[in-house]
Amino acid sequence: MVNRPQVLFADEPTGSLDSVSGELVMSLMTRAAREQGTTVILVTHDARVAAYAGREVIVRDGAVTSLTGATPSAGATR
Repeated sequence: MVNRPQVLFADEPTGSLDSVSGELVMSLMTRAAREQGTTVILVTHDARVAAYAGREVIVRDGAVTSLTGATPSAGATR
């Protein structure tokens, strides 16, 4: 986050941490991302970690099965 990236990819950022440390990491990461305007792409199997997201995409067996949360703006391009 030091270089203020536009996008941060986080693959299981709390996977090896105890629950208290994991909560601290997620709190710090989400606060910094909001302050810097960084988009976070997060992969997790932990529902408590997923709860930090403003939008959730669930993939099962290689296919998107569910989208929740904020929707892209009307002017967004793909």
